[in-house]
Amino acid sequence: MIEPKITSVGPQTPPLAALVWAFGECDDDASFFPSDQHLRALEFIGHSLWTRARLGVVTAEQGCGKSLLIRRVLRDLDDRVVAAAVQREHSNPREFLLDILRQFGFALEDSDKTERRKLLERFLNHQAAMGRICVLIVENAQSMHPAVLEELRALASVCVEGARVLKVLMLGQPTLNRVLESPRMVELVAGTVPRFLLGPLSEDQTAAYVAHRLRAAGALNPDALMPYTLLPQIYACSGGVPAQINTLCSTALSAAVDEGARQVTASALDRAIDALGLRERSPRPVPATAKQGDPVAPAVVAPAKLVISMQGMLDREVSLGASRLLIGRGEEADVRIDSVFVSRYHALIVRDKGQDLLLDLGSTNGLLINSRRVVRRAMRHRDIIQVGPARVTYLNEAAMPLAQLDPGETICFARPGFPHAAGDDAADGGTVIAFGRPDTSS
Repeated sequence: MIEPKITSVGPQTPPLAALVWAFGECDDDASFFPSDQHLRALEFIGHSLWTRARLGVVTAEQGCGKSLLIRRVLRDLDDRVVAAAVQREHSNPREFLLDILRQFGFALEDSDKTERRKLLERFLNHQAAMGRICVLIVENAQSMHPAVLEELRALASVCVEGARVLKVLMLGQPTLNRVLESPRMVELVAGTVPRFLLGPLSEDQTAAYVAHRLRAAGALNPDALMPYTLLPQIYACSGGVPAQINTLCSTALSAAVDEGARQVTASALDRAIDALGLRERSPRPVPATAKQGDPVAPAVVAPAKLVISMQGMLDREVSLGASRLLIGRGEEADVRIDSVFVSRYHALIVRDKGQDLLLDLGSTNGLLINSRRVVRRAMRHRDIIQVGPARVTYLNEAAMPLAQLDPGETICFARPGFPHAAGDDAADGGTVIAFGRPDTSS
């Protein structure tokens, strides 16, 4: 009898149908994508918890991953911290307090007539006496009723021996900043409140994110399943928002399975875009090459400009017609941003050979471009610049192509630029390391 020959084929990529769920809920370490902005957000949250700060604020557009960060933070807390996380945005004050009490371990029925605020105050006082840290995490705070925010303000003001005993971490969409600046919230946000803006992924990060999620689901060669030629369209239609990337990629995978394809095809992605109503965001198709002798219409390119938003609302647009443009707090600035977080001479945009260069003029709080602190950068179309409270979008379709490297780009890693908690000790001098990409063109 001849024994069958057994050949080891090693690990295999799961079939395409099994990878449809690669872009589902991300609660394990393998699926978590450690983007620069998400890691800095985790650092900011940790800084708020373990310093004397009483309030921290994280804002981001819907779907950027705020809830994911909170789940990771809560998972890693030890016995020194007692935490409650409230997500319901349409509750009344009594429901809000009941939700907090239940998460702190109280077994109360909806009909319980206990004075809930006083019970919470006694609990906070007791935990402070035991040396524990009490943390209240409030999500979607921008949509909460003013009466609920009043309860939050009252809880945050509970003191023991002159010191507040409850730390509050508020998460929401950018409109949360307007809520915090309302007169009723003055007591809660008195002084400088550390805030962090969690931005969407860049185009490069989007490509890395898609590959990471496929690899975490078992794909040995993500590029073969989701060709790189499709990624610019995925980025354009999702805006770099992780939740929208997940939905689009999952739908595209399902469409590819229906086609019987072994990878996501252009037609499968188009079907997904149409099914999700994202066609308007999709890049316009490149017209076919004109035949020799045909008249060629000149390309119409919109002039370069800056679109400036404050607290999530459009503030103004500034054309980039001059050879240089100064950004700062001073009256002589071409783009004046009146904020204590902006230096008098903060940054300069210089036009050099048709390319706009952004330069940090040694500002105190630095420049964040696409969530990275940058000293010098040749600007690219749709770059997002954070200058203090202002979000500045650079629009210039004729700028340097995304795929082209900027040999002079200088990134700065500096502790002094990190937002400090109110009342926290000043940071030490720290070390600033700046580097540029080497120019290999010569």
